[in-house]
Amino acid sequence: MEDMKSITSRDNQWVKLACSLKQKKGRQSQRRVLVEGIRIVADAAEQGICDAVCFVAPKGRENSRFPWLYERGLALGWTFFSVTDSVYDKLADTRSPQGIAAMVPFFTYTMETLPDIGAEKAVLYLRSVQDPGNLGTIIRTAAAADGGLILLSEDSVDVYNDKTIRSAMGAIFKIPLVQHVTDEQLARFCADQHRHLYGTAASGSVSYASANYAQPVVLAFGNEGNGLDDAFLSRCDDVVTIPMRSNTESLNLSMAVGIVLYKAWESRNFKE
Repeated sequence: MEDMKSITSRDNQWVKLACSLKQKKGRQSQRRVLVEGIRIVADAAEQGICDAVCFVAPKGRENSRFPWLYERGLALGWTFFSVTDSVYDKLADTRSPQGIAAMVPFFTYTMETLPDIGAEKAVLYLRSVQDPGNLGTIIRTAAAADGGLILLSEDSVDVYNDKTIRSAMGAIFKIPLVQHVTDEQLARFCADQHRHLYGTAASGSVSYASANYAQPVVLAFGNEGNGLDDAFLSRCDDVVTIPMRSNTESLNLSMAVGIVLYKAWESRNFKE
């Protein structure tokens, strides 16, 4: 590791570039995102993300996982820079910096470049979701519950928002994501893959517990405040609901997604 290039100036061009990725404009311009922490950077390497640029402070080099990360990163074409604590402080956004951060190329898919996810896995469609923490939690839950894919509508929060990435942790690399999905693209996807579109609403006619998840499905959820609008629900094959006691507030979006998604997974994989 002694051949790692060194950065000692906070005004270094690589440092400035990395800091620019903290803003959406910078991320869109460079088609890269800045991620921080040994866990998420190692997950990027484990998932085969190529051409990252990694910044390593003294604390990061002391981490027991760093030797593996360094060797794996080199095999993937990563560039490594050894940086001083002062330089790393400029890069860091977390309260307890771990001394490792990386600029990672955008990793989302388009509807035309989707991998084969298998018909048995449920697909999530998130419409107008606004809270980055909610989205991150949903991504993490979907990865844990063997979700096949997450589609986000055109006006949903940015997947590359730093709060989304922190909430999702390494799961951000473990499930395919597509942003800016139009209604027409969603309809075509469902038709091409013969997927049943389940909307979700408090007024739904089918309990989530009795819905048919054996068929290929897309599970659609609306935003935190208003849910799915009536026009969208009218285009769904069925509308499912989570029964609740009367006079209670609706569930948090990420919790509602988790309940339905885990039921879909259980129905497919844990039959008696």
